Amino acid sequence: MKKLIAICVFLSLVTGTNAQDKEKKISFKSGVVKICMSSNVQISGYDGNEVVITQVNGARNSLYRLVQGSAKSLPQSQNNFVKKDLDSAISYRLSTVYRNVNEHNLKKGLKKLGTSNDPADNLYLDIEEKNGQLIIKDLEKDPNGLTYTVSASAKYQIKIPNTVKLEWNTGNCKKSNANIFFVSSKPWELSNFKGEVEISSSYGSISLVDVSGPVLVNTVGGNIKAVFDKTTPNRLYSLISNDGHIDIQLPSRVSLDLDVSASDIYSDLDFTIVTENLLGNKTKNMKLELNGGKNKMKLDAGFGNVYIRKN
Repeated sequence: MKKLIAICVFLSLVTGTNAQDKEKKISFKSGVVKICMSSNVQISGYDGNEVVITQVNGARNSLYRLVQGSAKSLPQSQNNFVKKDLDSAISYRLSTVYRNVNEHNLKKGLKKLGTSNDPADNLYLDIEEKNGQLIIKDLEKDPNGLTYTVSASAKYQIKIPNTVKLEWNTGNCKKSNANIFFVSSKPWELSNFKGEVEISSSYGSISLVDVSGPVLVNTVGGNIKAVFDKTTPNRLYSLISNDGHIDIQLPSRVSLDLDVSASDIYSDLDFTIVTENLLGNKTKNMKLELNGGKNKMKLDAGFGNVYIRKN
């Protein structure tokens, strides 16, 4: 009977005192920016024509690779591989790739010629442009198909033009029947964006700051926070959190037609309650209006609560 060993090795990024952020710019001002990343990501909009990706972990990276090989071919004396003496088992050797500050300084001001197979040139991301989409994913394997990486501490800041549509999936855009999810203790963040937005997440929280819409956010088991400071929602807003809470901060002058479903709904704004219906023993739906109800917003927290507060 064959036995299989699953070894999870994470991409470890080390920041030193001489750490320098790494940046990649891609000309893209219209179409869809599709982000499929479980890494720690902060996205912001701006009035430009490039997608700018910054890796903020520093210049010295330690990338652990999983390389499939034969257990018999690996020397017993090496201490950088993992081997299990099981019948028909698969063994993996761990190798480490270092990028240091001196290497970074030598390349400063120069441009690499030809096609590169070095994953560091794309900041350890899989970046592809096709059919009007710019697709950015976590790197899964190298060009030879042998190296698999999982990002553990990778942190990125991405600036996108306000003229694009953003589709953001925090689970690498793959449907899976597995009962294993990447869970981040910090919310994924989107700020200062004026374009159309679709975000989906499993067991991750979402933070929106001055995102005017239209917006569709759906998270399973995560919380959603939306803050309007320098702008107001001016197009359809739909925030759905399956059993997490939703927290909205709004200026009192905003005009809203609000459809809210939750266990309990709290607010310090002067809403007019248009209708109220119970949806069972633990949830309710309310139609609310504020200042004439010009802009539509839907909030659905399932069995969680909704908090609507004055900014």
